[in-house]
Amino acid sequence: MRDLLDETYLNTLCGHLAERPPARGAWLDRARGWSSPPSDRRQGAWLRIATTPHVLYEVAADAEVPLPPSTGDTHPLQLVAQDNMLATTLAVYATLITTAPGGEAHLAGGPSIGTIIGNLVKRGPTHAVTARATVREIARSGRPAMSRVVHDAGRARGSRVDLRTVAALSFAIAGSHRLQRLTTNPTGHWPNALNTEEQLWEPATEVIRDFTATAH
Repeated sequence: MRDLLDETYLNTLCGHLAERPPARGAWLDRARGWSSPPSDRRQGAWLRIATTPHVLYEVAADAEVPLPPSTGDTHPLQLVAQDNMLATTLAVYATLITTAPGGEAHLAGGPSIGTIIGNLVKRGPTHAVTARATVREIARSGRPAMSRVVHDAGRARGSRVDLRTVAALSFAIAGSHRLQRLTTNPTGHWPNALNTEEQLWEPATEVIRDFTATAH
């Protein structure tokens, strides 16, 4: 389980986002407050709201996005990966939408979250320091990584992002001491990511590459 997760829900959510963004609604105000990291010292990068699924799923239903499958005897790492993906995707969308062009923050085929964070480097030294700190946390699967991603989305005023890249990053990084490898790539980005001998890829690696290409 520490090696590979079931990617069914990742593909379901990304398939939905390929067709349409989350629905507008009062849930946006709630999701903007979801930038807090976990309150305990367990390893893994996830948002605190991911440990409160009854609240998370209520908001997700209002956003009209698919919910994770019923838990049953699902492994805890699988659960936190799914819930963190859902929470981070909605939080980034809610944070960006206040200043997004045309009032829409999601664009399938648009910039990846790595590109969005990389563009912050060009907005001045304060933004640059913050963005580079975020990427360092992503690289080491640090506890505040997803919290920093949400905060940086708030700083990226006037931006749109392909939420599928947020979904893959936040699914793969949660609950692990190291970056999680995936066997599928439903993001619409990084078409060569699976062209390796093992046919596995790490979303964090691709996000960091996009950041580097944009920031320099």
